Amino acid sequence: MKPLAAGKAEERLLQAIEMVGQQNLDGALKAVAALTSEVPNFRAAHLVYADLLRFKTGRMVSAPAPVGGMLVKHAPQPATSVLLSPEVQDQLQGLQDELRRRVQAAASLPVEGSIPAELLMLDASVRQAMAIDASKSRLYLFTNEGGSLRMTGNFYVSVGKLGMGKTEAGDQRTPQGVYFIGRQIPGAKLPEFYGKGALTMNYPNDWDRLAGRSGSGIWLHGTPPDQYARLPEASDGCVVLSNPDLTFLMRSIDLQTPVLVREQLQWLAPQDVAGRRKAEQSFLKVLDDWRMAWSRKDQRKLADLYAADFMKPEGSTSPVERLNAYFIGAADIALKDLSVYSWADAKGELRVVNLKASSKAFAKDLSLRQYWRKSGTHWKLFSEDVMGS
Repeated sequence: MKPLAAGKAEERLLQAIEMVGQQNLDGALKAVAALTSEVPNFRAAHLVYADLLRFKTGRMVSAPAPVGGMLVKHAPQPATSVLLSPEVQDQLQGLQDELRRRVQAAASLPVEGSIPAELLMLDASVRQAMAIDASKSRLYLFTNEGGSLRMTGNFYVSVGKLGMGKTEAGDQRTPQGVYFIGRQIPGAKLPEFYGKGALTMNYPNDWDRLAGRSGSGIWLHGTPPDQYARLPEASDGCVVLSNPDLTFLMRSIDLQTPVLVREQLQWLAPQDVAGRRKAEQSFLKVLDDWRMAWSRKDQRKLADLYAADFMKPEGSTSPVERLNAYFIGAADIALKDLSVYSWADAKGELRVVNLKASSKAFAKDLSLRQYWRKSGTHWKLFSEDVMGS
């Protein structure tokens, strides 16, 4: 049987749950029976199916009515109750939580035209962006249409067993921040635990390193063969999608696609986007100061822009020495393909910048990723990498 396309299994599960809300229990039973037949490893769907069967056979006193838009409360009657192990009880609670999150996410889609606040200034060269809201177990995919983001995908995800806010290796938490997709690893090159493959993320980024966060190997990846989806909090820190959803992303997105990861996304309403974007223009003046300082070889200004604790990879030259090598003879530096990502957490406020510097003196454009930290009322550049070198 041909596998269901990305998002289709969830769509059919939600349709079955909606039938329950409409008291169309026969229709719901038929729909979820077909779904579990086609997707036999979809455990949340099996839970719905089991509850409907129990009601139909009189083993559940109350109908599996939606509660707050969801199924189903497991409360076996004493005469028919079965002693469940703690592991099984945890699994049941996890599946009920999964169902609740799926239903609530469908009922509370972001307002059309709204965007996460951190993705305010993307160049048109960035084709897509992703944003993960762990509180809703959702990954939202956006397509960049001439500088305006439009949501074109919406997928269930699982995150770390102990939630969000990774600080060290092995803490079973998922990091929060602005990251970028590094590599695609096909499933054939991985243990079957990772399903159809993986998309790597650049955790820890330079902000994480500055904050003392450790760990590595944080990926978006698929599920093992016996599971269509993981419980909402079930990974060791990675973000896990169903295999059809991950396959869709692997076929759709580019390397270096930005991935925003937050416990709860902060959405900008459509009517507020233009105003916030205008307010962010002041940061572009900082970047222009940086451009002018390099064009004029203004060492005093450069010293003012670069942080005293600038992160220098071990064994490398200083940033000024390194970029002097690139910018020698370039008095006409221009910036293009400029994207600015904002981020703030308990450690401070920053901007992550991807740009290309061009000059007639360059054989080719220089791609850079910069991390700027707000210090008082000023912005300081604390990390800068030449991309693709």
